[in-house]
Amino acid sequence: MPPQFNLRFVAGPRDPELLPVDDEALGDALMGRVTQALIQGVPRPALLLLRDEQVDQVDIVDVLQAPAPDRERMLAALASQPGVRCCALAGAMTLQRRRGPEIIGRQRAVVVFLEWPDNRWWSAWLPVADDRRPLADAPVIQRAVDGSPRPNGVGGWFSLARRENLRLNLHRPESQRGLDLVH
Repeated sequence: MPPQFNLRFVAGPRDPELLPVDDEALGDALMGRVTQALIQGVPRPALLLLRDEQVDQVDIVDVLQAPAPDRERMLAALASQPGVRCCALAGAMTLQRRRGPEIIGRQRAVVVFLEWPDNRWWSAWLPVADDRRPLADAPVIQRAVDGSPRPNGVGGWFSLARRENLRLNLHRPESQRGLDLVH
């Protein structure tokens, strides 16, 4: 039986001042929002599907707890929705450091990972303490355009959707007035 996920979508207009088109500006804006959200609590992981004039925010906690193949296929199917120009994973997560197959450490961090259909990506993470205080002055930023290796466990969603011809049939709600993204 295929996996089932409980997803919550919130849709609204895309404000180009809050969510700019430029790669670096978009990454910086989202990282700023996620870091600022720490004041109110630990921001839940969400997937943002950014279109020209609309943004869908999907609560994906349920998806992230699924086994890797199911998780990756669902994220890929979400990212490949018609009109999606960029997909962003944002929120607080536990990062794992590995040496080969062995996990050598875990660190809670706020994370933003952006991916575009042409496989470009941008990533930032900022470690945080148990009291939600940032443990560094600035986030660690990596980008595909700099030749950095893509972080393990994220991305590749658009290419996976193309390779496996994944399609997700959804009925998206109309835009909601006054929507302000959680992050």
